[in-house]
Amino acid sequence: MNIRLSPVVWCVVVALLAAPVAAQEAADEERQLVRVEAAVDRGREYLAGQQQEDGSFPTGVSGKPNTGVTALCLLAFMGRGHAPGRGPYRETVSATIEFLLDSRQENGLVVRPGGNSHGPMYEHALATLGLIEASGWLVEPEIRDSCQRAVDLIVQAQNKEGGGRYQPQPNDADLSVTVMQVVTLRAAQNARLDVPSETLDRAVAYVKRCARPEGGFGYQPGQGVKNAQSAAGALCLQLLGHHDDPDVAKALASLQQKKYEHGMDPYFHYMNYYAMQAHFQAGEEQWSTWHPRVRTLLLETQNPDGSWPGWHEDNVNGPSKCYSTAMAAMALEVYMHYLPAYQR
Repeated sequence: MNIRLSPVVWCVVVALLAAPVAAQEAADEERQLVRVEAAVDRGREYLAGQQQEDGSFPTGVSGKPNTGVTALCLLAFMGRGHAPGRGPYRETVSATIEFLLDSRQENGLVVRPGGNSHGPMYEHALATLGLIEASGWLVEPEIRDSCQRAVDLIVQAQNKEGGGRYQPQPNDADLSVTVMQVVTLRAAQNARLDVPSETLDRAVAYVKRCARPEGGFGYQPGQGVKNAQSAAGALCLQLLGHHDDPDVAKALASLQQKKYEHGMDPYFHYMNYYAMQAHFQAGEEQWSTWHPRVRTLLLETQNPDGSWPGWHEDNVNGPSKCYSTAMAAMALEVYMHYLPAYQR
């Protein structure tokens, strides 16, 4: 005897059969998120133990202060919900903010004179981003004024092509520096600071020039595809409202085709800082393709002391484990959505 079931009944049957599988997947995901939170907390404890007396965090073997790395550590604390003036790490966070404010120069540049700087405008953008995010919890006019002056310098330093470079003069440009300026300018917009629309329009034009026809982005227009720049370029266009740009989808596809293992890519943490956010912004399909395998890699490579292994650690001018730990923690903090940058 043939039994015919209506479409509605079939839907109910399929749902009942799938329910145990869905429930198991949800339980597995919840366990993974518990592991993520624990890993981030261990990383936070490591960073707290590395803070210097002046509020900064060490960079490389030299230990000289760097406002960029210090800002990344500040963002890692705030990305876990640790705000200035409250919670168990309030002194750590407040001291970091004070260090950044003490690093301001006459022209608005937030870079420590005599510090360990790879490129002033890169450190400046990170420091400005950290202060902008902190200003959301603080009502002190001094911080907001400092943020606006720092943003004004980014605008002034943009070159005629729409990009930025390591020095605060509008000469040449590269995508690595440009994307950090864009992330900061987008945060400034969210904070209702003054950001000229033409500055953002020129930035879009420059990023598009760095896109490659085969998918991905180069360090500068006409150069070959690099993983870090592919992630940076995709996020840059998304933050500037071009979510559906074909160059975004092609860049994410190029990243997904790569194999990532610790030690294979010296710029992995830098790349993944942008890639996690870009895949999250792209929606559930892209997000589910990226985050599980990268999450596994980060959870498996964390050191027993809570830090994450860095790159170029034998280079006196290279970043320390504070850099890699802050970057890895922020990548995992995309799950937590405390900062506006981690929200769609």
